[in-house]
Amino acid sequence: WKRRGCVQFPNPDWHEHMIVERKDGTLWMLARTGRGIMESTSADGGRTWSQPTPSKIKHPVARFHIRRLASGRILMVKHGALHGERPGRTHLTAYLSDDDGASWRGGLLLEERPCSYPDGCQADDGNIYVVYDQGRAGGQILLSVFSEEDVAAGDPEHPRKSAPPRTGPSTRNHG
Repeated sequence: WKRRGCVQFPNPDWHEHMIVERKDGTLWMLARTGRGIMESTSADGGRTWSQPTPSKIKHPVARFHIRRLASGRILMVKHGALHGERPGRTHLTAYLSDDDGASWRGGLLLEERPCSYPDGCQADDGNIYVVYDQGRAGGQILLSVFSEEDVAAGDPEHPRKSAPPRTGPSTRNHG
């Protein structure tokens, strides 16, 4: 490993960040800070980064997850709705972006109860697997399995009203 570049985020507290490559080749970094999510971009492969700015994505001071999917969309898993009040670590919800994070759609509610530290991947069959914990000390590690279609069917402004993941062999919540 060789350090390529860096950027200082104000109030970084936990130093948790995620990076996705945009379709134009730039890198988009979102970071958890004491001020909520902040973002920075790099046009030179991570050698230099833009001055961090507050993201329009509202989120509590907690970990979130973003990832480029095989379809080219970006998946974001965060607590609560996209705009408005930032809830605590409840209402873990999945969203999709077709335009590299400029707008989001969907709103699949994965977990209503308090939970934290989502992380995920996409399998070769297209299923998305998101793992998260509930009840840090002596709690559970939970797994949600769903498809992009499940996320797209949700309502981004009212994820609590969106249909739960469909049941069946391709979509399950495991505790």
